[in-house]
Amino acid sequence: MEILKNIFNQFQVKQTVVKIEVLASGHINDTYLVYCSNGLNYVLQKINDQVFNNLNDIILNKVIVSNHLKTSYQKSNNKYQIAGFIKTENDAFFVEAHNGCWTLMEYIPKSKTIDRAHNEKQVFEASKLFGNFIAHTEALNTEGIIETLPKFHSVPFRFFQFEEALKQAKASRKAKAQELISFALEQQKEMFLLSELKEKDNFPIRVTHNDAKLSNILFDKEDNGLAVIDLDTVMPGIVHFDFGDSIRSICSNTVEDSEDLEGTTINLKFYEAFCKGFALETSNILTSEEKRYLPLGVKTIIFIMGLRFLTDYLNNDVYYKTAFKEHNLVRAKNQMALLKSAIQNYDEIKRITYSSFNL
Repeated sequence: MEILKNIFNQFQVKQTVVKIEVLASGHINDTYLVYCSNGLNYVLQKINDQVFNNLNDIILNKVIVSNHLKTSYQKSNNKYQIAGFIKTENDAFFVEAHNGCWTLMEYIPKSKTIDRAHNEKQVFEASKLFGNFIAHTEALNTEGIIETLPKFHSVPFRFFQFEEALKQAKASRKAKAQELISFALEQQKEMFLLSELKEKDNFPIRVTHNDAKLSNILFDKEDNGLAVIDLDTVMPGIVHFDFGDSIRSICSNTVEDSEDLEGTTINLKFYEAFCKGFALETSNILTSEEKRYLPLGVKTIIFIMGLRFLTDYLNNDVYYKTAFKEHNLVRAKNQMALLKSAIQNYDEIKRITYSSFNL
């Protein structure tokens, strides 16, 4: 605790630390809640330099976006909040100490995170916040935001990785994954479409979150949305990938490593709740072309995640942490089952989407 206190004291906060606790949320960074004697709390975070090797750019993106949102919310009397960053004594936004890069953020009081949605209200509130994020960063110049993870949602790039893994994969792994391999190859043409349209400038490049899952939303005790958090992956991108990733993670009837493949389906009630909330915040700024391709964003992101899990399985599990021997194969099967559900329900998905956006 003394080490954490010493790091905290290098920021421009002249308060006495009462205690420091580990925050439960988050799987990449080390995050701590710092309690101070004046009743204010702060979030001290060590950025994982094993995952992010361009920490200056990551932090710069986070600071630019959070400052912009704070100003935008204040000007528009927006009810949502954003955790601002505290400067160090040297007027920087991070401290390099104890084999890490540390930032200090404001703590949003009386807030909680939710890992899985239990009702349509939680989905609706999350969708409004992610939509609000897109709407309120529209005025931000994307040229000032650095692409810290190039090709992150590029299907051609992910497919190239898959093909390379396939070339060197063990015969035993290829045999176990053969059905998934065949299915991935069958979907290739349609799954390339969004990337091709992006390259042809069919869509505006926006500031996107790129990890738009439920656990990156703060709620109050009544499940009202408060704030979007975890801006580590903020980059320029297209809206379809944030929309699709939200649906993939929030609107599935199982968790992503469930072996209940029959139960791994799109929850259409949750999907409708998400569309309605997202449309409330973004209808006035998204182009007709963007809206029309939102359903394809759902299929594309599910495909990307299924393909990435499958690729890692063929590569002998070198990227994702696994809890058991064929964890990545289970994840890949789960995501491809979810994609099949999206394909089977695609007409209804499009109907709900177009109705929500008045297309």
